[in-house]
Amino acid sequence: MKFTKLLASVVAVVSLTACEDVFEDGSLQPDGSKPALTIRNPTKNQKLSKSSGLRVKLTASDKDKVKELQVRVRAIGGDADHINFTTLPDKKILEFDTVLNAIELPQGDYTLTINATDYRTNVATEEVLFSVK
Repeated sequence: MKFTKLLASVVAVVSLTACEDVFEDGSLQPDGSKPALTIRNPTKNQKLSKSSGLRVKLTASDKDKVKELQVRVRAIGGDADHINFTTLPDKKILEFDTVLNAIELPQGDYTLTINATDYRTNVATEEVLFSVK
């Protein structure tokens, strides 16, 4: 009888430890569900003037909350970011709308890259090409 109880206990422990969410919140483990990310501005191949600035408008959402949002602007063929910053929104639904200074951007073609990371380390990435005239 003792052996059966011991065996049942071992089976129960093994079963429960296989489900890490019982003992841990699993917040560091990717769950395959990337944040939803939509860039509404700039639009694809949009041309903007330096004086108007670069309006970045997007929506990011995730069931585990958006932990980090990274915004990068790089010239096409360039090897360094002209703009690179990160914000920590800690929201399930993030409406991000800001105007970035474009005075320092030389005329040319650029890529805006947005990375949204949730609390389970899933990353969604979107890119938009635009031009500065």
